[in-house]
Amino acid sequence: MISAVGCAQPADNSTAKSLPRECLKLRELAYAQDDASPPIVACISQLPDYSTLRLPPGNYHLRTPLIVSRPIAIETDASQPAVACSKGESAGCAVFVLDEMPKQSAQGVMPIEIMAPNVTLRAVAVVGSNARSLDWQKQVCLTDSTRSLGGGIRVRGSGFRLEDALIRNVSCYSALEIVVSAKHPSVLNSTIGPNGTHDVHQMWADGVTIHDSSGAYVKNNEFLDNTDVQLVFGGCRNCIVEGNTFHHSAAFAHASFAELMLHAWPNTSGDFTGSIISLNNIDCNKARRCGYGIMIGGEPWYPARTFGGIVSNNRITNALLGLNVDRLTGPMTITGNVIMRSGGSANSDCGRKTWPAANISPSSLKLVRTDIIEFASMSTSKCILLRQP
Repeated sequence: MISAVGCAQPADNSTAKSLPRECLKLRELAYAQDDASPPIVACISQLPDYSTLRLPPGNYHLRTPLIVSRPIAIETDASQPAVACSKGESAGCAVFVLDEMPKQSAQGVMPIEIMAPNVTLRAVAVVGSNARSLDWQKQVCLTDSTRSLGGGIRVRGSGFRLEDALIRNVSCYSALEIVVSAKHPSVLNSTIGPNGTHDVHQMWADGVTIHDSSGAYVKNNEFLDNTDVQLVFGGCRNCIVEGNTFHHSAAFAHASFAELMLHAWPNTSGDFTGSIISLNNIDCNKARRCGYGIMIGGEPWYPARTFGGIVSNNRITNALLGLNVDRLTGPMTITGNVIMRSGGSANSDCGRKTWPAANISPSSLKLVRTDIIEFASMSTSKCILLRQP
């Protein structure tokens, strides 16, 4: 049964009978191969704002981008779907299957575009199809104008909420991209990954990319085998990043350049004033499958503004460089973090070096408030780690 009701109302047969015809048609798509994007968009266009669209468990194939332009919630209609979706299992969930999409008509677009404010995706899965050809994936991912089509979800509207969900097997780019216009997003109790491939140039993928936001909550998620940066911010004021786990499989194809990164892109602020990044657990596998555990500043890639906030009580294990602070441009507090089994000899873009467990660059020493006792003080400019095994 598909129901579209006010969020506080229960779904029942009488409600289903009153649904728009366009929404009733969706029940036939759960196990069909037809493109589900147009009928889902047609259904959403007929729903009142702040409705809940409940989809039966099954696979909804997206062959063209799905544009969500109304403030609604979309969730699986099942008795207890949340546990399965949030624990990385798509069985029992409404699954948006990302199939091959036309490259010519979708330049710069992601497979799912959240345009409206106050959209919620709850207890659903977004999964890249195994039927996509490697040739199609490479054509999309190795071309700048179409690379985003190899990703998952882009959020443009404020108040977005992802909860008890799963995003995995996107080809490249980012599983979830939250752009500058989207404030107060929440990513909660979800599994992000595996996504992308680390050992093929430009086929890597971020897990969650938050360009420059405020009031964000990223809590209690599992980040697994995202192959660019697992969670990256270009600025986030008054944000909470707490209780997330980050880990990797042993294969190099599942590695990342960094796990948790605070920096700025050229068009973002790098401002983390009022934000707390705490109680996150990073373990890059005994095979050392992440370059930087926590990366503060963008210096290995490019000079970037980075300042503000508190990074505290995080645990970092098995990183090539556990905690790197390079080129802060304003004060930041970094205390109570535990770094274990990190550092050692490894290749980088600036040559093979012996890397420390913790590093605070000379230019950052006067700006960081920290209780770290043992650390190196070196520049990591242009020293991207783990581009090669």
